[in-house]
Amino acid sequence: MSQNKNAPSGTADKKSLSKKSIIVGGLIGTGGFFIAKAIGLVYSIPFSSILGSDALMSYYGSAYRIYSYLLNVFTAGAPMAIATMVAKYTTRKNYKTVLQIERLSTLFLGLLGLLGMIVMLALSGVLGNAMADGTPEGAAIMTRVLALLSIAIFFVPILSAYRGYVQGRKEMEEYAYSQAFEQLFRVAFLLGVSCLLVYGFHMANVYALYAAVLSTSVAAIAGIVQIVRFTRQSNKPLRKQAKMQKTRAVPLKPLIREFILLCIPYLLYAVIGYANDIYDAVLLPTGLRMSSYSSAQIQTMTSAVNYVGIKLTAIPMILSPGFVAAIIPHITSALETNDIKTVRKDIIECINIVLYIALFLSFCIFVYAKPLFYSLYYTTDLELAASSVRWIAIEGLFGTLTPIISSMMMACGMRSKLLRNMFVAAVVKGIIMVPMVMMMGIAGAVISTIISFGYIMAYSLHQMMLRYHVHFKSTLSLLIRTSIALALMGLTAWLLSLAGLGVAEGSKLMCLLSMCLNGLISAAVFLACSFYFRIPQQLFHFHLKGARR
Repeated sequence: MSQNKNAPSGTADKKSLSKKSIIVGGLIGTGGFFIAKAIGLVYSIPFSSILGSDALMSYYGSAYRIYSYLLNVFTAGAPMAIATMVAKYTTRKNYKTVLQIERLSTLFLGLLGLLGMIVMLALSGVLGNAMADGTPEGAAIMTRVLALLSIAIFFVPILSAYRGYVQGRKEMEEYAYSQAFEQLFRVAFLLGVSCLLVYGFHMANVYALYAAVLSTSVAAIAGIVQIVRFTRQSNKPLRKQAKMQKTRAVPLKPLIREFILLCIPYLLYAVIGYANDIYDAVLLPTGLRMSSYSSAQIQTMTSAVNYVGIKLTAIPMILSPGFVAAIIPHITSALETNDIKTVRKDIIECINIVLYIALFLSFCIFVYAKPLFYSLYYTTDLELAASSVRWIAIEGLFGTLTPIISSMMMACGMRSKLLRNMFVAAVVKGIIMVPMVMMMGIAGAVISTIISFGYIMAYSLHQMMLRYHVHFKSTLSLLIRTSIALALMGLTAWLLSLAGLGVAEGSKLMCLLSMCLNGLISAAVFLACSFYFRIPQQLFHFHLKGARR
């Protein structure tokens, strides 16, 4: 009797612990990604001073847009497929197959990386001429930068394969540590070698740029060494279990087929979805050169967009990977049990939380663009650079929401519809971007993105309404209440700036400190308004003491 009574409790405890481990694992993975992004934001401040040139900053940021796109294409879906297969065969206790997946995945991504490196190296001359400021010297520098970055396209996918493997083994601490370790190593090499070359050997600033792009490959190699050492140690028990395993490993041919079928949808998603990086790196400078802007103004704008803007908008956009990782398993599980009510609830809650936080963070970048640029980054035209960052803050909001809503479509089994409409949106943006940039500058580029991303989001939300009867009345209400709170926050920031807090003038340090004080007071006003409108209480399901329920 006693055992029977305890059985349900034990089962419940196991379920609770399992649920807790998933939540903790997700938070640890997101935490590692957040640390890596935070380091990336911080190092960009001294590095912009070392470069000391809008042109060099523009080359650096634009080259990484191309690198990011090719990296996403040549690794798309592979880490997820590896993690899925490793977890699947570990659960089945087929340890021989798990070890085979490790070898297969590193070989496969190594070959993909080699192909990506060759492609980027071959295109470096063409892209260098298209992306530079129109001068032979600029084209030569951009070509060298792209050629150096192509080396990383070989090493980083191999590192991604190992990360997918440890993720599948649920070694989330190592997964997070690997991300932070790679970024720390990269920044240490980047700043250390750049300072040595520029201030120690008194070499031209362009050599700091070359050292910076080379740091990506050096850090990837260091990351591979670190994670291989960990994997060898953690695989020792697995190898012992594999030796005792009586069943055979899954044959190589069906294993490869399973791996490729898992990768294909996400590969297409990456090719189409990340086309925005190519457009901003190639079409933006093309459109600006065909307009009335001078060469110096073009360098300032592309630097502000592709270097500073990308670093700042990474703050709200970091919400995407964390919430995507959280929502997909929940929706998948609910659909498996045909629990449509939970699907609706999860979709609404995820969109509302991300919308609320992303609106606040993007608005902060928009409001404080000028003092941020003045106190932290190098530029020769503060007004133009700040204006460019303000527009990119708006694009960052759409860039945060679109991947989450798109991932919901993928999880809800509407992949073909999503990919078809993403392709339409990408083509439309490719057609209208250059003319709009010629007419409106950076504003034209951002508006073309809003049209493209807005179409994807509107279509996806409409499809979810049709299939699962999801209603977005609460989202509309949240948008209105949050907008009122942001308007009061903006008014507070403006009044404080009239009093001299957060004004882009005088000492850079004093500007930074006064901007922080302005931001703290304005953010307090926003939070007070949010609590008055009961936004956090409804989103995060809590009640303040003494508040009416």
